[in-house]
Amino acid sequence: MNTAQLLALHDKITTEAKNILTIKVRNYSGEGDAYTNFRRVEDLQICSVPTGILARISDKLGRLITHCNHDGLVGDESFDDSIIDIINYLVFLQGSVPRETDD
Repeated sequence: MNTAQLLALHDKITTEAKNILTIKVRNYSGEGDAYTNFRRVEDLQICSVPTGILARISDKLGRLITHCNHDGLVGDESFDDSIIDIINYLVFLQGSVPRETDD
């Protein structure tokens, strides 16, 4: 794969990830707090939101390992589905951790 192909793949995957994220946030949170579903782990005193997101990423990494070892679907989730889910969880993670701004 050359650089142009890689960048085209990046555009395709991130566009698809954003479209899926838009739908999932609406389904889980309506027009309110996009983190509603993740905040439940804090409400139940299980873990922090970032830790909950990292746990979901870990689940998806496990699926990718299974895909790589078995060449096929894991349940009804494809390899590409897992990649897109990880991208979206990383976006959630980025937004969930307070940090200094460049202001």
